[in-house]
Amino acid sequence: MDRIKKIEIDLQREISFIINTKVKDPRVGFVTVTYVKLSSDYHYMDVYITVMDKEANLKTCLECLNKCKGFIKKKLFERIKLKTVPEIKFFYDESIDRGMRINEILENLKIKEKKS
Repeated sequence: MDRIKKIEIDLQREISFIINTKVKDPRVGFVTVTYVKLSSDYHYMDVYITVMDKEANLKTCLECLNKCKGFIKKKLFERIKLKTVPEIKFFYDESIDRGMRINEILENLKIKEKKS
């Protein structure tokens, strides 16, 4: 496993811990960090998340996470030994929605096949 991948895994674990235990804003809700993509120069990272109640609070949750980026970076710096903590960008991970949609299509095809 290469160095960047190891750091991405560590960052994912730590960001998830910080968001779910240290961020006290109730608008954030329950967030799962699904993936972290670190740039090759270690200056930027994209953090992909999912939220429990997507329809009700996805936009609010992303806004709150973007507002507390500085706090998250500070906590990351305290917890992980890096020269600098990369700039964070939060994104909603649509892969779970796509997977559920594909599963739904496959189930519908099985039902239609049984009827034929």
